[in-house]
Amino acid sequence: MLVAMLVAAPMAARAEIAVTLPPLAGLVHMLDPSTDTFCLLGAGADPHHFQISPRTAERLQRAELLIRSPAADSGWPLPADDSRTLTVWTDMNHAWLLPSAVARALPKVADRLTRLYPDRKNSTGKNLAAAIAVTQQVNARWQAALAPLRRVGVIMQHPSWKPLMDATGVPVLSVLESPLHGHEAGPHRLEEALAVLKAHPGAVLIGDVRHNNRSLEWLSRHAPGHRLVYLDALGECGTAWPSLMRDNLDRLMTATRAETPPANR
Repeated sequence: MLVAMLVAAPMAARAEIAVTLPPLAGLVHMLDPSTDTFCLLGAGADPHHFQISPRTAERLQRAELLIRSPAADSGWPLPADDSRTLTVWTDMNHAWLLPSAVARALPKVADRLTRLYPDRKNSTGKNLAAAIAVTQQVNARWQAALAPLRRVGVIMQHPSWKPLMDATGVPVLSVLESPLHGHEAGPHRLEEALAVLKAHPGAVLIGDVRHNNRSLEWLSRHAPGHRLVYLDALGECGTAWPSLMRDNLDRLMTATRAETPPANR
């Protein structure tokens, strides 16, 4: 049905770049701010239960390029990969939350944009160098902010931020929800997590604004005194990647009452 809609879609009023998830649009804007992008995932939608509408399918047909991350959108009803599809991060979910993974992906995106818009080659090349430098600055800020958590560890509602925690040496003591959205911890798992939490007095609880955080909030009520922070792994479609990471860093620093490292904005 989707393929039929795509084939039948009119070719007028072409959009430029389609992305499956908002952070992918943020990468494009780092390299070419003038490029129009649209996200298949609507504002506030659940990426784990995504269904494409006929109208969105038509917009996708008119796009000159689709950027996707199969580790995060593998279950989506997308057309087969073709010359208009750029695939990034096939083996890591939520890779956009890891600055080093973003730095590795940016040249691939820049190359595709340059081939698509050769008249912007020089500006894209300059923006690529600046974007990679930004990923290094963002990484340094997160390293500094997470340094205190290396001693105490974290318990997470959802594993979205686990790659970043692993890369910065922060112990992930427990994850209450599987990568399959909605598969929350049962009573036995909660009791185990509560015992772990009580054994680590300074551990920080990390929730996700787009998930149901009932399990994490239950732990917070039964082990008072632990700091609870809600992060946003996706952001909005118009949010630049550095802003997504900065906003989440601000959330973390506010919740943990620590001093925010100097910003490079």
